[in-house]
Amino acid sequence: MINCSLFKLTNLKRLCDINNRHQIFSRNNHWSKCSYLYGASSDPLKPYTIGGVFNDAVQQTPDRECLVSRHENKRLTFAAMDFEVDKLCKSFNAIGLKHGDRVGIWMPNCVLYYTAIIATARLGLILVNINPAYQCDELKYTLNLAEVKCLLTLEKFKTQNYPEILEKVDSDIWKRPSNTPIKSKIIPTLESVIFDSENCINGAYNLQTFYDLGFNSNYNIPNIQPDEGCIIQFTSGTTGKPKAALLNHFGLTNNAYFMMKRLGINDDINEGKLHKFCCSMPLFHAAGLCVCTLGALVTKSTVFLPSGHFDRKASVDVIIKEKCTVLFGTPTIHIDIMSVFEDLPLEQQDNDIKIAITGGATCSPNLMTKFKNMFPRAKILSLFGMTETSPCTFLNFLNDSDERIMSTMGFILDHVEAKVVDTNGDMVPFGTSGELLIRGYLIMSGYFNDEEKTKETIDSSGWLHTGDQFVLFEDGYGNHVGRLKEMIIRGGENLFPKEIEYFLESHPLISQVQVYGVPDQRMGEEVCASVILKKGATLTEADIKAYSKGKIAHFKIPKYIFIEKDGFPMTASGKVQKHKLREIAMQRISSSA
Repeated sequence: MINCSLFKLTNLKRLCDINNRHQIFSRNNHWSKCSYLYGASSDPLKPYTIGGVFNDAVQQTPDRECLVSRHENKRLTFAAMDFEVDKLCKSFNAIGLKHGDRVGIWMPNCVLYYTAIIATARLGLILVNINPAYQCDELKYTLNLAEVKCLLTLEKFKTQNYPEILEKVDSDIWKRPSNTPIKSKIIPTLESVIFDSENCINGAYNLQTFYDLGFNSNYNIPNIQPDEGCIIQFTSGTTGKPKAALLNHFGLTNNAYFMMKRLGINDDINEGKLHKFCCSMPLFHAAGLCVCTLGALVTKSTVFLPSGHFDRKASVDVIIKEKCTVLFGTPTIHIDIMSVFEDLPLEQQDNDIKIAITGGATCSPNLMTKFKNMFPRAKILSLFGMTETSPCTFLNFLNDSDERIMSTMGFILDHVEAKVVDTNGDMVPFGTSGELLIRGYLIMSGYFNDEEKTKETIDSSGWLHTGDQFVLFEDGYGNHVGRLKEMIIRGGENLFPKEIEYFLESHPLISQVQVYGVPDQRMGEEVCASVILKKGATLTEADIKAYSKGKIAHFKIPKYIFIEKDGFPMTASGKVQKHKLREIAMQRISSSA
């Protein structure tokens, strides 16, 4: 007897091959009631590579716009982008980069960033995405963990001076003859730094000098297999130390393809309806990379970069003037974009947005209602995933009801397995919360240079333990309940308290720190710290924030800091009760509002 309760019947025609082995079981079977889902699909997985997908787009649609960077005033067709990729490949080859070498990219959204994604993939190099807000300690750790050989960056962005930050990592890094490899005892694998700048910085290449190296050279494209690692995305673990998740061509390209299929964009393209993606997310983020960049690439769509970093006004300007049809962002990004639309005269609010995707949290009824009123022709959908899953595991259908979108994180994606287990590792019944486990083509290759953490995260049966508390339903949908770990999600950024606690405790006047998240209407959560000072010390909230500035990324600096004179609330066994600290903090914040 075939049980179709795993799947919503109205979606079967789009999603399911009813004969798939994971769907065949008896209703009377005990296991049919356990929290297990499989995204059956009659559409097979594809042996794609990022470079191969890009080459197809160049051959089939050479004159279609590939990338538009509004803040740089640059517009490139697929053919023009292929020319830029070719230049970068020649120069990477000229400085001796080989198949499998790591290339770090430490910059905001720009044409060069997009070009580097494709060029490294074409050459079989591994691109290491580095948050442009990172300071010296964070940079040193990530460069060494990923064993970066070449670093591509800017000279300055906002308040960041990148040569100075590198010099803080290694004071001798620029003290060498020009045009010779870097020899750093602090970052031993780093040999080359390229600045996207017209200025000449001793010991580094500026971009033009770098391109000149490859002007008359050629390069061979290695035989790249889909299972090869191609992107390192930094994430965090329970200790708060970043881990380097190695993602592969197969997982990234197929995840992008099946997301676009779920959204109906593949069908639209086949019917000659072109889409324009507004990329307000940072490209160093897994979602910005996979949804906005690779999603557009597999559908031969155009990507628009409104600004180097998120700018609500720039995003709205691009949405309206460029007639964008697809928008992806965290709830925070959507709220900020809508705040700009509200201030525009009604006749200037006309737009062509058809699909908006929100990730990181369920879509609240308030956000849903507001979005529907402001974008009457658009559908806002929920997406759930994580860096280690390339990243999407659950996503709504376009024909899902508003109630379904607001109450779940979407329907399981094609070819993905999911189950929810209790603390013993046993599957729980449908509708019961527990830890979400994911298995399938989309799982990362592992944590780079960290076999122990990889084995802790991916078990011997290939299940990735997400650390997220989740509920699965028989109809194929799922919902995120909470986090088993103490992660803080601030505006789509995943922050872990331990890292911030360890940093604040480095202050000479601070004795103990507890960091946690508190609810925030705009950001989802804000970072809050409760601090115990050393005996006799005097320190203010402003002093602690000033101490943090320039030493850790700005989004990790607590918005709220409370000096606790009576210590922390403790359990009978001597453990700090963070939930009570959170409750006290919320009362203080509320009373001062």
